[in-house]
Amino acid sequence: MTTTLNELKLLLDAEALELSGFCGQNFENLTAREVEAARIRYCGKSSPLHGWLTSLKNFPADERKSTGALINQLKAKVEQQFEEFSSRFGTFDEDRKLALETEDLSLPLPQIHIGSRHPVAIAARQLVLPLQKMGFEWIDGPEIESDFFNFEALNIPKEHPAREMQDTFFLASDWVLRTQTSSVQAHAMIERGVPLRIVCAGYTYRNEYDMTHVPTFRQIEALVIDKGIHFGHLRHTLSEFFKEVFGRPVPLRFRSSYFPFTEPSAEMDIQCQQCHGAGCRSCKNTGWLELGGCGLVNKKVLKSCGVDPDVYSGFAFGMGVDRVAMSRFAVSDLRALYEGDISFLSEFGLT
Repeated sequence: MTTTLNELKLLLDAEALELSGFCGQNFENLTAREVEAARIRYCGKSSPLHGWLTSLKNFPADERKSTGALINQLKAKVEQQFEEFSSRFGTFDEDRKLALETEDLSLPLPQIHIGSRHPVAIAARQLVLPLQKMGFEWIDGPEIESDFFNFEALNIPKEHPAREMQDTFFLASDWVLRTQTSSVQAHAMIERGVPLRIVCAGYTYRNEYDMTHVPTFRQIEALVIDKGIHFGHLRHTLSEFFKEVFGRPVPLRFRSSYFPFTEPSAEMDIQCQQCHGAGCRSCKNTGWLELGGCGLVNKKVLKSCGVDPDVYSGFAFGMGVDRVAMSRFAVSDLRALYEGDISFLSEFGLT
């Protein structure tokens, strides 16, 4: 039986009226399942609108264009009306569900222990916290650094032999992967001014790989700039620092050394925590473990960072977090911390 154009108009009007009646219902009387069923009924492929579009071939050729336009016009109106209705119902339904919930979402979730924290991450935290207790402010800086901040601001100009002491990863256009976190200290002096009492920790990069060196390692550095700072302040700070880190006084020694950014400079060693000074493979039978360097900030560095060396002085020290983790957890080979051996890392039982 062929539907005439007039009959189709009556059907379309009835369809629009039926949809208006559905959309005019009180939201409280509806469920999400009923709304989805209505979407299929009015807008889906099995809807009368879709069926009438597919039956256009049954209309006379001269009526198909106007009939198709009429159906499409109503189809667009129906879809827009239902979309607006569905959006308002969705907001109402979500609020209704939330109102019925009795669980307090502000309560903390039960702690779930999966795996273990990495020894180096533990060591980094144990190094930063004592310094923060002493009043040091933690700051961060970029790992891709300019030649100026990584070298020149630290009294390492171009062609300086100290550049050969570090096997640096160079990037294009005078940019490098930072070889030490001292570059953060230069940023701080220039951008923040003095006095300063800061600690910075992060990844550094050098082309080294053996029992006590890896190409990507974490450093921690501390810097104090103020009036009247001397070497005694440095030694006392380090003594208290290592006492806090290891939970007991740890023998500490200084060996005269050279660093372009400090003068005088020293290497700082602590007693090997595996053999307690007797000598072992980890400390190369010396009884001591080298942790890093320290000294009074070089006056040239102060000048290059805009600080008057006749008024201010300071000290700085830095060390490899990985080395501290080795000593703290009695690891004989630094490379073992980065080989991803789950059986090895799980032995620490750190959470």
